[in-house]
Amino acid sequence: MSPAWFFRCLQEAGRGAGRGLGSGPRGSRASGGWGSRRSLLLLALWCCVLGGGGGAEDMVVLRAGLCPGLTEEMIQLLRANGIRTVVDFVSSDLEDVAQKCSLSYKALVAVRRVLLAQFSAFPTNGADLFEELKSSTAILPTGSPSLDQLLDSGLYTGEVTELMGAPGSGKTQVCLGIAASVSLGLKQHVLFLDSTGGFTASRLYQILRARAEDGEEQLEALQRIQVVRVFNIYEMLSALQELRDRLSQQVVSSVGPLKIVVIDSVSAVIYPLLGGKHSEGLAIMMQLARELKTLAKEFSLAVVVTNQVTRESSTGPLKPALGRSWSFVPSTRVLLESKEATWEKATTQRVASLAKSSRQVRLPGPVLLVMEEKLCDMDLASEQREAPSWG
Repeated sequence: MSPAWFFRCLQEAGRGAGRGLGSGPRGSRASGGWGSRRSLLLLALWCCVLGGGGGAEDMVVLRAGLCPGLTEEMIQLLRANGIRTVVDFVSSDLEDVAQKCSLSYKALVAVRRVLLAQFSAFPTNGADLFEELKSSTAILPTGSPSLDQLLDSGLYTGEVTELMGAPGSGKTQVCLGIAASVSLGLKQHVLFLDSTGGFTASRLYQILRARAEDGEEQLEALQRIQVVRVFNIYEMLSALQELRDRLSQQVVSSVGPLKIVVIDSVSAVIYPLLGGKHSEGLAIMMQLARELKTLAKEFSLAVVVTNQVTRESSTGPLKPALGRSWSFVPSTRVLLESKEATWEKATTQRVASLAKSSRQVRLPGPVLLVMEEKLCDMDLASEQREAPSWG
């Protein structure tokens, strides 16, 4: 949102408050009055908070079906005059728009009323928010009892959970286990965005075979997992926007109803944009962050992402990549590490520890991840193809 637009909203709201409801030439019409001006001010504040200072591209785009009366013909006429988003529409002078677009003034006012009601941030109380949280939150099993215990019963919908670790620490393996658990155990659909080439159907099939004997059940579970290859940030944003559009329109396609989105990995597509001459990298990263958090909240999805780790020095502690700005995105962070077993040097243990939690005040100690026996020695070469550990 541009500062000019925000201050224009404040000025409009102030003029409306000064005239009062029903006073002046516009006060007697549906477009004026303090009620409408107040809604415009609230919408400006809402966009300021959620938009995080982004431009019009971060706002809701006008499209047919967004609200009653907003037809495709009206949208085309509005776009021809530079009005593409909800913010563009509600901040425009509707009398001028009606004349320029040859549209009914009353119809435009009716559409704006509905849009303001849908997108203005009217206050609500904590009790209502808590009830909404209880009714919309589900807990999804990861397929690993020890990891579920670490995560306070499992993955929570409405949140972003991050798995961080060095290449070969088991991030992709855990992601595949989560996808198998949700698809096979809960009969829910999974969207898996693969940005490293680490996803292989054979590995997933091995996990499913270890958990179910029925071949038809294994096949059905595979069909409930949709994999999308995204090898740069723009492909990832496009895939997420397509998902949002489909969920907004409640279109049930071959993907079916979703409960979880798995992204392996975010660092692979974001890190090349950070630093150097790529000054827009941080803005694009935060656009992705807003998209993930909004998807999780609005559609009650569990979002799981993987991230790399780095060190400030050769002896320093491991810390997640992507810096402080990204650290506020995940509600929960799990550090995955590979360690040699003390009793047998050839055996590798995968250890998970909780680095951040929005629910647990005292973080529990690390736990040992127990994989299926046939998968313990699985080749993790695909994870080695991720970007090297930076720092």
